[in-house]
Amino acid sequence: ALTAAAFGQRRKMLRQSLKGVPGAIEAMETLAIDSARRAETVSVEEFVALARALSPKG
Repeated sequence: ALTAAAFGQRRKMLRQSLKGVPGAIEAMETLAIDSARRAETVSVEEFVALARALSPKG
């Protein structure tokens, strides 16, 4: 669901693409992922870290 939200709107910044994902903006700040980036510039490792941060199990 995270990648679908991030890549669902081409050419959008992450902050716009993920604004409907609860806790995403805060998690990106914690992980030092710039929310002004586009999804295609985020590494696989960064997506994994973000997904883990948003997971109910943490």
